[in-house]
Amino acid sequence: MTGPLLFLLGLTLVLGLLVVRRAPRQLGPALADAARQGRKIGLRIPLGIFIATVLAQLIPREAIGPVIGPESGVRGILAATAFGAMMPGGPMVTFPIALLVWDMGAGKAQIVAFLVSWSIFAVHRILSFELPLMGGRFVALRLLSAWYLPPLAGLIALALIPLVPAF
Repeated sequence: MTGPLLFLLGLTLVLGLLVVRRAPRQLGPALADAARQGRKIGLRIPLGIFIATVLAQLIPREAIGPVIGPESGVRGILAATAFGAMMPGGPMVTFPIALLVWDMGAGKAQIVAFLVSWSIFAVHRILSFELPLMGGRFVALRLLSAWYLPPLAGLIALALIPLVPAF
């Protein structure tokens, strides 16, 4: 077992015991909610991993390095920012794809920019949810106030990589 898995198991046990001790009647509904959430995402994770591995067969490994590899620098950070903004889907698809392109030679700073961009600018979320619900003025305000964050995060990551041990 890995450290993060052990941490999650320990946290689950501690929180479960707290519920049993403080509000035992809430344990049943909590377990039912967990099962419902598990059914929702249980299929998404394997599908996301499958999509990522199929994409690995379609994208030549040698195409990754020049575009978003560690040596691509600022240009690669900007490209990764654009890719992140255009990335459709939620975390069940995006994180397996990020891991895939990282394994195929993408740089760490470029992956940081990709994930931050996807978190902030995913075009599909803006068009499907934010624009209809919040309106164009709010979307413009948010985008104009946050456009620099993914490249900045990539640049900060680039500077931190030599300082972070075992990375």
